[in-house]
Amino acid sequence: MDQYSSMTLQHLTIQFLETIYILDNSKNVETIHSRIQFLETVFEKLTQLSSLPGYQYYTQVGIDDYKVRYQNRIPTEENIAGLSNPMLFNFQKYCINSAISGLQRHINDQLEEIQFLKSKGSKDKRLSKVINAVLITKNFIEMKYVDSEFYQNAIFEIESLINKLKEYHETI
Repeated sequence: MDQYSSMTLQHLTIQFLETIYILDNSKNVETIHSRIQFLETVFEKLTQLSSLPGYQYYTQVGIDDYKVRYQNRIPTEENIAGLSNPMLFNFQKYCINSAISGLQRHINDQLEEIQFLKSKGSKDKRLSKVINAVLITKNFIEMKYVDSEFYQNAIFEIESLINKLKEYHETI
């Protein structure tokens, strides 16, 4: 592997792990969607490089570098497996799950904040923004993953979140 490819691979490994961390922790729906799109490019490049000799070595160098930079962020076995063999990593499933998990974090965060709002109008307005985030995520998943085997489960999850919000709305 030439020096350019080895450096690229190390940088892609770090970008992959940084993005995974953001996807696993963010409550901002727009951030999650943009990071999924960014991760698609990174993952595509990793997949292209995965057949080159030295791929495992330089990926490990990238992982080690990431661990030094972010000592409080320990990559999961799933993350490392996805890097070690991108061809076996179920990328679509991960992205769909990330979008839904991030949406759930967003909803939980917003529902906590709604409890502290004083007027019904303020609560309704905030809940409307939450419902908008749900619909944006639903559209995002439809546009990107409608052909995925995990699409139906994702829509089911989103519909159950919508029902949860409807029930919550009745209590405010």
